[in-house]
Amino acid sequence: MKEIKRVKTIEEITGYEACDGKWFANKDECLKYEETARAVIFKEFKQLMIGEPFPECNIWENFGYGGEEFEYAIIEIKNENDLHIANMFSEVYNYGFTFKNDMIGKRLLIALGYDGSYGDCCLCPRTEDELIEIFQRDIKKFFRPEEKKDDNT
Repeated sequence: MKEIKRVKTIEEITGYEACDGKWFANKDECLKYEETARAVIFKEFKQLMIGEPFPECNIWENFGYGGEEFEYAIIEIKNENDLHIANMFSEVYNYGFTFKNDMIGKRLLIALGYDGSYGDCCLCPRTEDELIEIFQRDIKKFFRPEEKKDDNT
């Protein structure tokens, strides 16, 4: 006897994801949303990113913390137009932060928030040098507690 099998692959669309990660059950609603100012601004802001957004744990895991749902990104503000885009992004996603002119020409680590619901946190932009200074200062508190009396940090 020979067993005869038929393999069926069923592909089903369960939803649609807009350019900023927002999910829709309906394709037309997703397309309509992607034409809104919010989505257009996100798309422009994404051009400032160096690479893709990444989970918090990717950058902090060597320090023993960080979640997979919370996202960060590195952005580079090259000129005044980029600065304008970054500020529009902050405004439309309700971050409440204003990027300043002295950030032009810098790469910044920014907190985006929980995947798909950006704007639920503070951007907290920091340069690589600023992060290193913060780490050095914080580590010094533990390795050299006797210096704390002399240091006002």
